[in-house]
Amino acid sequence: MTSMTPFDVYRSYLALKLHFTTDKYDVIKQQGRVKASKQSFFKRKDLFAIKKISETLQDKEVVDFLIANFISGDRWGGVFDIESKQNYTDWKRRIESMSYTFDKEVLLLYDQLDTIGLEFKDAFTVKVSEHPIILKMYLKKTISIETLVILNKLNNFTEQLDILLKMNIMWPDVSRLIKKYSPFLNINKEKYESIVRARIGHCVW
Repeated sequence: MTSMTPFDVYRSYLALKLHFTTDKYDVIKQQGRVKASKQSFFKRKDLFAIKKISETLQDKEVVDFLIANFISGDRWGGVFDIESKQNYTDWKRRIESMSYTFDKEVLLLYDQLDTIGLEFKDAFTVKVSEHPIILKMYLKKTISIETLVILNKLNNFTEQLDILLKMNIMWPDVSRLIKKYSPFLNINKEKYESIVRARIGHCVW
């Protein structure tokens, strides 16, 4: 494996920032191509942090580090601050135990719905002046962004919510995050469908 130069790290940062914070740029389709000047690079206040990342992480790890920080909610680019290392560590832990975490969080979601007499499909429905339960639980950090991405891969709930919550303050950013993160999260759909079925039986969802 090879290590990126500090400028390469900076270019990857710019590409992934565009990917996660805009609708028009797709880092995969664009193959990471982005305009970047060394003049702007050398003016950055976080050069030391960028250099340290280039020296301690391999190519794939740099990309993972950046992804972990952009999905943590810091969409304005504070990926080289003091919390960035912890964000990366937390992300690796979630990825390593993703099926276990998904199973646990689906059960939490099901239990909450069952407590108030709702079915699993109701987690993705919108009531007047209310966020859907799936969004409420994510905003409260009861379920992870990975669980949202996986559920969307299974039933594409964002398609309907994008229409119903078009004017909502929170939803457009969450929807973009789900879609932008999705290509980086490869799953075995049959495996995760079986986890859901084991928790909710054969209910329609």
